[in-house]
Order: sequence, then structure tokens, then C-alpha cells
Amino acid sequence: MTPPLPYPIHPIADVAIRISQGEDPWHALGNFLHDWWCYAVDYRHDLIARPPAIGSTSEGRRWAAFCAATVEELCARTSFPRPAWINQQDFFLAQPWFYDPQPSQRNWLLSTTPEPFKRRNIFVGGSVLDNKYELEQLFSSKPRWTLWSDQELQELLGSTSDKSITP
Repeated sequence: MTPPLPYPIHPIADVAIRISQGEDPWHALGNFLHDWWCYAVDYRHDLIARPPAIGSTSEGRRWAAFCAATVEELCARTSFPRPAWINQQDFFLAQPWFYDPQPSQRNWLLSTTPEPFKRRNIFVGGSVLDNKYELEQLFSSKPRWTLWSDQELQELLGSTSDKSITP
């Protein structure tokens, strides 16, 4: 389905293609994520209907698996129906992929990576899909606390204006 939007949407299938063509992975994923959370919310099915192509290189296979894990995690977060293709064996890596290869980061990556990524042997850390859209929802749903009530502020202002400053 072609959306009646003033711009093309960025389906997950295109993300893998763009990465294989040399586009920065985070730019390609970022376009998809902006569509998922904001610009094409009504077209989420179209964004995930087609699976990403399985790359012919190990790097291409990694990013295809990453795309599948991303879709699974986003569907879980939004209670959106998951496409069947995310369970295809091609989207699971035989060897672990630690996005940050520093040994000092491994324990953190192992303990914080979301489950859909872990099951695919991808270790990227818990903040990999953090985004401004969910943070806005999180913070706008909580009560706003202030340091002082309006009455206390008025009392503070009143008490300072009554005193004269003497040298």
C-alpha cells in the first residue's frame, strides 16, 4: 500500500539494502525508526511487511538479523502484531556479534541487551533503540513535581520583599 504522505516511507526491507549500498547503518535505521514512532504510525504494517534481504557477507547477515530483532522489539513495545518472517532461521546468527568489541563492555552488553537481540546472538546494549518518542511518553505520563508549591513560592517572595536591605 502506498501511503498518501508527502514523502516515501522507509520500510525495514529498505534499511538492509541501504546498508549494503554503503549508507551508515544508524542513518538508515534512524529513518525507519522515525517513521515507526512518528511519521508513518498508521503505516506500521507497510514498514515491516517485507523482510530485509539476507546479505551475502557476514556484515550483511548481521544487519539483516539486527533488522529482524529491531522489528520484534518494536512490535513488543507497541503491542503490534509481529510479522512471521522474524522467526526465519536466516535472521539468527551462529556466532555472537558484539557491536562494541571492547572486552570491558561485554558484561554490560550481555546483561542489558534486549531479548530479541540476545536470541539472535547480537549484543548491543539496552539503550540501542532508545528514542525521543518513548521518552516523551514516559515523562509526560508522570506527575510533575515541583520543589515548592505556588503558595510556598508566594510566601518566599513575600518574605523577601518585606525586608529592606541595610548596608
